[in-house]
Amino acid sequence: MSALTEAIMFIRDGEVVKEMFFAEFEAVLDDVVGVPDFAGQQLQAVFVQINTEMKITGAVFFVISFDKRGRITGNWNIPLRHLLDHASFGPDLGGGVTKVACHSACPVSWYRNQLWDPVMEGHQTFSALVAAVQRNRLGIVSDALNTGPEQTTVSDFFRRHVPPQGGDAEPSVSVAADSATPIFHRRYRERLKALKSAEQLRLATVQQKHQSRFETAEEEFSRQLAEKNDELAALKEMLAGELAQRRQLEASLNKQQQLLDEQKTEYEGLLESAGSQGAYSEELEKLRKSYEKELKLKLQQQAVEFEERLNRRENELYQRSTEIVELRSELSRLREQNRELLLNDDSKMLQDMAEKGVVFVAYHPGIEHLVIDREEMPSYLRDPQSFAAHRCEVSVERYQRWLQHYRLPICRHQNPAGEYCGQPLIKVMRPKLFREGESDRCKDHRGG
Repeated sequence: MSALTEAIMFIRDGEVVKEMFFAEFEAVLDDVVGVPDFAGQQLQAVFVQINTEMKITGAVFFVISFDKRGRITGNWNIPLRHLLDHASFGPDLGGGVTKVACHSACPVSWYRNQLWDPVMEGHQTFSALVAAVQRNRLGIVSDALNTGPEQTTVSDFFRRHVPPQGGDAEPSVSVAADSATPIFHRRYRERLKALKSAEQLRLATVQQKHQSRFETAEEEFSRQLAEKNDELAALKEMLAGELAQRRQLEASLNKQQQLLDEQKTEYEGLLESAGSQGAYSEELEKLRKSYEKELKLKLQQQAVEFEERLNRRENELYQRSTEIVELRSELSRLREQNRELLLNDDSKMLQDMAEKGVVFVAYHPGIEHLVIDREEMPSYLRDPQSFAAHRCEVSVERYQRWLQHYRLPICRHQNPAGEYCGQPLIKVMRPKLFREGESDRCKDHRGG
C-alpha cells in the first residue's frame, strides 16, 4: 500500500494562502513555534491526505484561531485522523472516492461547530485544494513507477469489429469483450459511487445552509414576537393605570362638586340671612382669609413633614449603598478566593488531562453534548444549570421553565381548582424558541 502524506492547508477568501506538513502543524499545536502571518485571525483550514500520485484521498475542513502572537488560542483539540477514519465519502478528485469530514458531514457530533462546509457550487474549494497539491510547494516526492501506460483500458470494450460471415473470428472477439467487461463495470461502479457521494455531500451542505437560515429566521421571529408581546403587555399595563387614574379623578371631581354644592347652599343661606350685599361681602372676605390662613398652615406642615421623610430616605439610601458596595467587594474577594482554591487544587490534574487529549463533555437538554474548556470547569461545577442556560443564551428561569416543558410536554393551564389541563403538546427542542404561555399551552388555552 502506498504511503500517504499528511498536510495542512490554510484558506482565505477561497484561496490556499499557506501550506505545511502535519508534523509542522503539531509543532504549532505544542506551542513550539507560531504563525505570525495569522496573528489575531480566525482561518479556515483543511487537513488533507495525499497519495504518491499527488491525488487527495481525504480532507477534514476545520476552523482555527490565532492570538496576537500567532499562537493557537484556547485548548484546540480536534482528532483530525479519527474524524477522517470515520468520515463520509465525497467527490472523486482523481484518486478515487475522497473521504470528507465537514460541518454538514461530521462523524462526531460535538465537533460539528468547529468544522466548516466547502463551497460545492462548481467544486470551488476542492478545485483550489487540487491546484495547491499540483503546485507541490511542499516538495512531496511522487511515485514515478505509476506513470506507465495501463495494460487494459475501457476503450477495448468498445473495439468490437463485425466478424466476417463464417470463419473463426467470432470467438476471439468474444474473449476480448469478456476480458474487458469486468474492468469497465468496476470503473463504472467506482465513477457512479464517486458521483453519488459528491451529490450526497452537496445536498448535505445545502440542507445545512437552509437549516441555518431557517433557525436564524425562527430566532429572529421569536425575538420580534417577544418584543411585541412585551410592548403589548406594557401598553395594557399603561391602559390599566390610565383607567384607574381616570376613575380616581372622576371620584375626586364628584367629591369636589358635592362640596361646591354644599358651600353654594351655605353661602346662599348666609346671603338671605344677612339681607344685604355688604354683609355678604364682609362675611365672604372673612371666610377667604380664614381659608388662606388654614391652607398656608397646612402647606407648611406638609412641607416640613415631607422634608423630614426625604432626609430619612436619603440617609437610608446612603447606608444601603454603602452596605451594597461593601457586600459586593466582599463577594468579589470570596469569588476570587474560591476560584484560586479550585484552580490550585485541580488545575494541575485538569491540565494533565487536557494535554493527554481528554475532552470534557457533558450532556444537557437543549445543547446535547457540551464541550467544556479547562478554564470553564470551576464555573460549570459551581452551577451546571446556569452554565447550560448561558450557553443556550437564555436566563436561568427561562431554561428551568423550558426544562419542565421538555421533560413533560403537556398543557400547564390550571383551572380554579389548581388542576392542569394535561393535553399533550409538541415538544420545543431549543430553549431559545420556548415562549411561556404559548409553547406550554394547548390551542384552547393559548394566550390565557
